[in-house]
Amino acid sequence: MIRFLMSLFGIQTAVGALIVRDGKILLTKRSSLLIERNKWCLPGGHVEKWETIENAVKRELLEETGLRAKNIKLLFMHEEFVKRLGLHAHVFVFLVDVFGKVKTNWEVSKYGWFSRKEIERLPLAFSHKEILERFWRLYES
Repeated sequence: MIRFLMSLFGIQTAVGALIVRDGKILLTKRSSLLIERNKWCLPGGHVEKWETIENAVKRELLEETGLRAKNIKLLFMHEEFVKRLGLHAHVFVFLVDVFGKVKTNWEVSKYGWFSRKEIERLPLAFSHKEILERFWRLYES
């Protein structure tokens, strides 16, 4: 059913926030109420109609983590295909500096700061593994 509903929407536009602190990346664990439940992901989500991608990443970051963005840099666009969910999305990935205190909400059951080695062992949602691998190839070489 979820796959059918996702396929009705065509290509989605989404954003993801890469937040790096002391060599670790902030990931959020998706609530059991959402698709891809109990998997880890970058903070982010869909872009609303008439919303810029910069405003979308600020909004999603605040909604999911309580953090506010102070510097936003577009890194790349990732074309995401998750056939088992019927999902095709263009995900704009941003490097974001933040301020504030991280909190959870109904969408996010946990959060954590993880090293590359730790992330490689986590169950990641959607195609976030590919997003992170691209980030590491481009920015840690």
